[in-house]
Amino acid sequence: MALPKITESMIRAGASPESFRRGEEYHREGAISNTSIQGTVLSGECAGTYAPYYRVQVDLEEAGIADASCTCLYEYGGYCKHIVALLLAYMRHPKSFTVRKKPAELLADLDQNDLTAILTKLIQEQPELYDRIEAMTSVPLKSKKRRRKKVDIEVHRRHILNIIHSLDGMRMSEAYWHVGGLANQLREVQESAMKFLDAGDAESALEILLVLLEESSRGIEYVDDSNGELGGFVGDLGTSLAEAILSMELSQVERDRLVRRLEKLIEYAGDYGMEGNLDIAVQAAKYGWGDISKEMASLRRLGSRVYEDDEPDDWDEDENLDKEDNYELREWGFPRAPSFDDLTEAKLNVLDRQGRTEEYFALCKKEERHLRYANKLCDLKQTAEALKYAKKHLTTVEETLEVSRRLRESRLVAEAIEVGEHGLKLKGSKAGLGEWLGPVEEAQGRTKQALTAWLAAFVEHPSLETYKTIKRLAGSGWRSLRPEAMAKLRKSYDKQVLAEVHLLEEEWDEAIQVAEGRDVWYLVIEIVADGVIQHNPEWVAKISLKHAERLMSEAKSKNYPIAATWLKRLKQAYKILEKTDEWKRYLGETKEKYKRRPALQSQLARL
Repeated sequence: MALPKITESMIRAGASPESFRRGEEYHREGAISNTSIQGTVLSGECAGTYAPYYRVQVDLEEAGIADASCTCLYEYGGYCKHIVALLLAYMRHPKSFTVRKKPAELLADLDQNDLTAILTKLIQEQPELYDRIEAMTSVPLKSKKRRRKKVDIEVHRRHILNIIHSLDGMRMSEAYWHVGGLANQLREVQESAMKFLDAGDAESALEILLVLLEESSRGIEYVDDSNGELGGFVGDLGTSLAEAILSMELSQVERDRLVRRLEKLIEYAGDYGMEGNLDIAVQAAKYGWGDISKEMASLRRLGSRVYEDDEPDDWDEDENLDKEDNYELREWGFPRAPSFDDLTEAKLNVLDRQGRTEEYFALCKKEERHLRYANKLCDLKQTAEALKYAKKHLTTVEETLEVSRRLRESRLVAEAIEVGEHGLKLKGSKAGLGEWLGPVEEAQGRTKQALTAWLAAFVEHPSLETYKTIKRLAGSGWRSLRPEAMAKLRKSYDKQVLAEVHLLEEEWDEAIQVAEGRDVWYLVIEIVADGVIQHNPEWVAKISLKHAERLMSEAKSKNYPIAATWLKRLKQAYKILEKTDEWKRYLGETKEKYKRRPALQSQLARL
């Protein structure tokens, strides 16, 4: 496949303005190194803040950027600055990327002896790999069918414990930043358990998951989980456990025993706030594939009575609440209902894995899981049916966006665009869909349609970069389109973008008018002051003097650096106005006025 042309607007569409700005700085400073391309995958290393470097990887496809990842701790949505830097490096200097073979191609000519020698050397150099490789060798491989043998669960327990204790030798301040990586290693163990499930060995999968739940929960006693990364992982194990349980044939005795074991483990996790969705594993053990609609209706009736009852403490006297069901009561008397919706999702996952397509579709229809129905049609390459079903049954913009992404992942770009364009006609927030669809349309040369998508995003999520993109795509039609775009900006609560647009268009007076508006953020005033200083230094001098005097008069040392920044603007404005002597006189008077404030004097000395 010919690699697509990556444009700056595509990169900006996936990143926040701040991430793009910092990524551009990283690229300009040469922070990206060891760049390569394997097939459609870009990779490189970027200088890091909390590590010598971060590993960055981007997967390209016909429609542009398919996926991107980085080993940094960025969790604020969109591409981090390191991903932006790598993409800019590829966009501007694609020939600097070394072409490398894919791993399969690299190892293709090696025989078993060669591979054994390489692995042996790696284990000798990195002994910690032994437990990981030992655990991996017990996992079923799709490429090789072999007779099932009983899994040694202690092998996996040792591997899990090695992960949990991998931070033991670090200082607490250092270990804190590695908990996310620890959680990712535990996810790899979870994935290995699911491979057993894929191979039809639900018993081994369940045993690994139970040990994973047990040891990961206990790991909270050794790990500083202030960010909740370990707890989040533990709390998300419920679906995997439920799928394993639903894939097994269990007697009532076995179910009861499993329920007791799960409840004990979940109680421990709950003591540390890590219960998450683990309760659906208990529901899977209790009800299996049975019809639980009656239980759900009963719980809803119980819940409605609590709202009507002024004395919720009477719950334990309700004869309709079977104590054997062991429904946990919250402190204020409400029953914690089982996650029936999540259990339905687990059932669909099992049916999907086992190839029971007709039952899968039937359950989707029964439970009105239209999104999963449409996605399954996409997976089965029943494209025409998927398009028809999506247009008829999907009612939210978010659902159409997910199906569009699914089609794009299957390289069905035209179909992805069709569903995306349908989503733009639905009610609801269209910012996310517009920001996703715009670059895809543009990559296909569909400028008019890309403009429509970006306009939909701009209405709800205006930004200076989106404004620039719309202006570029509109071409000769921009003159008639701009008034509508400006009207949307003026209605927006956040006036920063409006100010930035006026500055971009060199509308200095309009920008100043925005800065002088009611309840405008100080950041907007600062942006406008910096933008118009060469064109209206008188206004900048006036506003700088006003804010500097206010901040200095409050006698709060934390405000002095901000006041000094305003004084720097005042100094620059006076220089442009050829009033340097007046600036020197004012600075001297200010130093004398506040001579009893050493923190402020320190700031003034730097001017």
